[in-house]
Amino acid sequence: MGRSSKLQRVVQLLSGHVLENITMLKMLEAYRDSIQCRLLERGEEWALTLCLPVSCSTYDRRSYPEAESIIMIAGSEQGLMDELLGGLPLGKPLIFKCQKEEYRKCIEAHFKVTFVRSFYTYSRLVPVPNMEISGDIEESGYNESLVSLWMNNGYDRQELLAMFQRGARSYTLYTAGEPVSTCLTYYNYDNVWEIGAVFTRDDQRGKGYARRVAAEAVNRLLERKLTPRYQVLDSNRASIKVAEALGLSRVVTLEHLYYDGNT
Repeated sequence: MGRSSKLQRVVQLLSGHVLENITMLKMLEAYRDSIQCRLLERGEEWALTLCLPVSCSTYDRRSYPEAESIIMIAGSEQGLMDELLGGLPLGKPLIFKCQKEEYRKCIEAHFKVTFVRSFYTYSRLVPVPNMEISGDIEESGYNESLVSLWMNNGYDRQELLAMFQRGARSYTLYTAGEPVSTCLTYYNYDNVWEIGAVFTRDDQRGKGYARRVAAEAVNRLLERKLTPRYQVLDSNRASIKVAEALGLSRVVTLEHLYYDGNT
């Protein structure tokens, strides 16, 4: 099987559970020419690994400068996954990104890894009830007056412009003409759209504003027949509370595991 055909097959397999595998699917989309892929299929069973040099990813290069590669695994059969993991190098520091407990157990059988952090993915299939929004808070254009608020979440101007070029929208509450709370929705992968850049001014927190703008974002995405995705770091209690207040379900926990290459 040629590389192009293999990658198409990998995308097909992963697309059976898009939210679960969205990190892998985005890696394939963004780093197609740099990523290494191994695929095993026997009968109806399958397993695959993706290997991306840390140097390719700005986030991973900043977060894991000592690591050489990012490894992700998926599959339907443990034996095939064990076979692939057994072929990975033992003498190089790696970051494993793991989206299922059974995958983590497979990894731990081959590598002595240390937990670093995890990201929670939340979603919802029905609208959030009891909205408390008066007026239309949705904007489809890039609003320069909101950029400084969005950048508090780590986005840069170039990223934000690119999001709006692909159809991003913002949801913002104003008091006396000044923005007090805002968030964005932007394209992620296929039918999945991200809810991000949720931010409320310090002097306006504790009033439920973040919940209200995020709820409007969820409902507008659902109106457009899109799947909302809200991802938060496991230590971000404020964002987790927003997700829980909206009745979002945690559908994926993506763990980052570090292998130091020496054990």
